[in-house]
Amino acid sequence: MELLYNNQVDDFVVCVFLLISFLSGSVPFGLLLVRLAGKGDVRSVGSGNIGGTNVARAGGKWLGVLTIVLDASKGFFPVYFARHFGFGDALASFAALAAVLGHVFTPWLRFKGGKGVATALGAALAFNSWMILPSLAVFIVTVVLTRFVSLGSILGAFVLPVFLLIGLKKHSANLPLVFAVWMALVLLVIVKHYANIKRLLNGTENPLWGNKRKDRADE
Repeated sequence: MELLYNNQVDDFVVCVFLLISFLSGSVPFGLLLVRLAGKGDVRSVGSGNIGGTNVARAGGKWLGVLTIVLDASKGFFPVYFARHFGFGDALASFAALAAVLGHVFTPWLRFKGGKGVATALGAALAFNSWMILPSLAVFIVTVVLTRFVSLGSILGAFVLPVFLLIGLKKHSANLPLVFAVWMALVLLVIVKHYANIKRLLNGTENPLWGNKRKDRADE
């Protein structure tokens, strides 16, 4: 396991840290916030997703925004602490992946969770803050031009590892491994958008504004 970090860290500590990262990602903030607000179970509304978009449907836009911020924090803090303790790029990347896995496969919800966009964004922000700027630009431009949040999320996630590769190519000792982990993370997010992709292809995805086709789409 020494490939995962630059300094001498006990393997047990590494395993515990990754487990904590997974558990951090597994906290279903969207579900908890909607229940605390007295709005019922977010899984019974719209797409049934526990992410910020569906929370906004169930409890209002500000509850949705708070969910996005908290979901992002689930990815941010594991990577931040990996950086803080000098674990290196590889372990920080695995911490990001573990947090997203925890969000997507939440053990408290029978391993059904969200789609990982906000958690991945928070992890990327802690890993290398500038790398999220191109992704955000792609997301915003795509949503403005197409009105589809899901398509913006997919394309924004897709370009993330590309700019990560550009930013780290000169100083990362484990660049191939780091790139592979972030590619796995991005592919996981994209795969979780399978239903959205299917609706985009058959023309039934809901736009962010304008005429609604079905109340099922969710980023």
